[in-house]
Amino acid sequence: MNPRILASALVLLGASSLAQADSYSQCMKTANTTVAMRDCTGAELKRQDTRLNQSYKSAMGSLEQPQQDKLREAQRAWVKYRDANCGMYYGLTGGTIDQLNGAGCEVDMTRQRADELEKLQN
Repeated sequence: MNPRILASALVLLGASSLAQADSYSQCMKTANTTVAMRDCTGAELKRQDTRLNQSYKSAMGSLEQPQQDKLREAQRAWVKYRDANCGMYYGLTGGTIDQLNGAGCEVDMTRQRADELEKLQN
């Protein structure tokens, strides 16, 4: 790929990620109930999960078979870890804040993993 096109694409991806992050923070700033905050977090988790899946597919397509097997194994382990780690937060205090803390954990971890998978393609 042409380096200029790649650089432009990366700038656009960065701008898109910033716009999404800004959208999420705006949503959270205006949310005044736990339900509204949960809706914001749910929408962001959906965006990040879509990004994660796209990044994973692209990374798999850019790797040779041995590395694909390793990435598949690592991704399965990561999903188990994320679910176990964030699952703890869903029941930590027994209060409604647990819903936000658990979902927030999932958003953060999913965003970080998507970032990591995007770097595999570079």
